[in-house]
Amino acid sequence: MNDEASYRLHNVILALLCGVLGLTSYGLRASAVQGSGDVIINIEKNVPGRYSSTVTRNSGAGSLGASYVTTNLSDKEKLVGLVQGAGQGVCSGRYLTGTGELQGISIPIAMFSQRPYRYEKNYLCGSPVNFASSNGDNVVGFVLGATIDGDSPQIKLAENIDLSKYAGQRILLGNVRLSGDNSEIQSNNVYLSFARTLRSDPAVIEASFIKQDAARFSEVAINEDTTKTAMLNVRRISDAPATLLPFTITFESKKGAPNSEFRMYSHEEPGKFIPYTVRFNKRAIGYGELLNYSLGSTNGASELFEINFVIQGKDLVGLKGGTHFSDTFTAVVTPGL
Repeated sequence: MNDEASYRLHNVILALLCGVLGLTSYGLRASAVQGSGDVIINIEKNVPGRYSSTVTRNSGAGSLGASYVTTNLSDKEKLVGLVQGAGQGVCSGRYLTGTGELQGISIPIAMFSQRPYRYEKNYLCGSPVNFASSNGDNVVGFVLGATIDGDSPQIKLAENIDLSKYAGQRILLGNVRLSGDNSEIQSNNVYLSFARTLRSDPAVIEASFIKQDAARFSEVAINEDTTKTAMLNVRRISDAPATLLPFTITFESKKGAPNSEFRMYSHEEPGKFIPYTVRFNKRAIGYGELLNYSLGSTNGASELFEINFVIQGKDLVGLKGGTHFSDTFTAVVTPGL
C-alpha cells in the first residue's frame, strides 16, 4: 500500500442557512446584543465510545458566557424569541437534538432573564415565546448548553455508534432568533463541531463557508431580483499526501428539490414555497449537480468559490407583507483520491 492509499476519504458536509425572507422592514429598538456569533457545541472523545462537549461562540461571547443568546430591552419593550431545529437538528421538548446517528446528542434550552434573575426550563423548542421589560432595563433571551445552573449537552449514544466519520466537520443543528416589532434583532445558528482527533486516520481536505450569514435576505422587493453572496473555501490540510487532490462538490436543500429546483418554504404556511437560484462561480447550477475540481500538490493549496443566491422579484408577487421563508443549503465536498 502506498502513502496515498493510506488516507481514508470522507465527505465534508457544510450547511448554510439560506436566509429568512421578510417582505417588510422595521426599525430595531433593542439596544445591545450580549455576545455574538453562532453557538458551537464542540464534541470530543474521552475514551472509545464516550464523548464530552464544550460550548463556544465563533466570534466571542458576552460576559454571561458562550451559552447565552440574549439582548437588552429598555422599559416597555417587547421581544419574541424562538429556538428551532434546522439541518440535522429537530426539537424534542426543551431540547434541540440531532437526528439519525446524532439523535443521542441533546442540547438543553432555557429562557433567561438577568433582572430579575430567571432561569426557566419550561421552554418548548420550536415555540415562539414573548419577552417583555416592564421595570427598567432587562437582559432576556435563551441559554443553550453548559451553564452555571448545571445544564449541559447530553450525549447518550448507542453502544455501537462511532462518531469518527464526522471528524473535522461542523453540522448545523438549529438556530436561535430574537425579534422585536416584527423585525429580526439577531439570529444565531447552532452547530455541532467535531474535533479532527476523533479520527484515527487523517482527513485530506477541509472546507468552510466564509460569511455564513451572507445568504440571509432581510429586505426584498416585489418585481426586483435580490442577490446575496457567500464564499466556499476548500483547502488541503498540512498532512495530506503531496499529490494533486481531486474533489467533487454538490449541493442539497433541506426539503429536497421537486422539479430539481432549490426552494425556501414558508414559516407561516409550511406547504407554500418560493424558488431561488444558485450560481456557483457565476454559473447557474441545479440541485444535486456534481462539479469536479482539484487542489494543487503544494502545502496549503486552496480554492475559493463564489456562491450567489438569487430570489426573483416575480416570485414574490401575491405574498403578504411580513411573510417569512427559509431553507438550509448544504454543500457536500468529497475527496476523489
